[in-house]
Amino acid sequence: MRGRAAFAAFVSRAAFVSRAAFVSFAALVACDAGGASDDGDDVDAADDGTDAALAFDGSPDTDAPAASATLADHRDRLFRGNPALGTGADVCARWTSLDASRRAVYLTLTHRLFISRMADDTPVLAEVTAAKLILGGGANGTMCGGSENNRLFLTISPRLWQALVDTWNGTETIGDGGTSTWIHTEDLAGPHDPFTASTETDTGLSCLGLIQLSGSKPPTAQAHFFLDGDAVPVRRGAGIYLPADPYLLEIDHDFDCVHQSNPLCPGRNFATTYADNYGDYELAWMPTGCGV
Repeated sequence: MRGRAAFAAFVSRAAFVSRAAFVSFAALVACDAGGASDDGDDVDAADDGTDAALAFDGSPDTDAPAASATLADHRDRLFRGNPALGTGADVCARWTSLDASRRAVYLTLTHRLFISRMADDTPVLAEVTAAKLILGGGANGTMCGGSENNRLFLTISPRLWQALVDTWNGTETIGDGGTSTWIHTEDLAGPHDPFTASTETDTGLSCLGLIQLSGSKPPTAQAHFFLDGDAVPVRRGAGIYLPADPYLLEIDHDFDCVHQSNPLCPGRNFATTYADNYGDYELAWMPTGCGV
């Protein structure tokens, strides 16, 4: 993000904001006739809480569909493709098992990737081959920041990986869903450990230290990935373990100058801000066949 100062960048690494109030978001909580029921044990990874289930190593990643697929199609493909993303006997139960913050993270970030475009106008989301983890606002969904919260871990195609590497090296061809492109990160803290490269949307948040500047259009999306030959397992805290994968991508949103990333952060209107700046992200989405 343009004009981001070092102090704000390093403050973000400790931006764990704990609040007592839980924000109700009926459209996200509603699923099936009875509404969403949180399983009460959100570990922000595989819902049974065991390390063995945190990474999905089942069937091969599904191929990305044709670029003409809709946002709903892509969401359905990715969520159905990994049974470890929630708990329950079927895809509807698994979606319902996610708390509202995890759903909001999934919906806003998949939308941002859908409106971002490759050089040939293919949605970037079409180049995502698998969703590995959906992380929300901690155990109760209210954590606003933190490196273990409010982000997606995805597997991407070699084509998208190369475009991101090119962006890291200064060739900016991926549209950012606004009026510009994805760019080499301007976050002075650099890529999130253990990734070795990072890009972000040029259209987004603009800060001077901790002061948000006029003309700012939050949030900024930031993506982290491995350069060639750098892939190692990703271990972060107690809730994240993913095996080494050269095409693994971490992505989150920075909604303010201390990098709070939860769309449902208590006391803030981040989800509304996202919709105001980037359009309808179809917050009522649920997997095909659910809620009917």
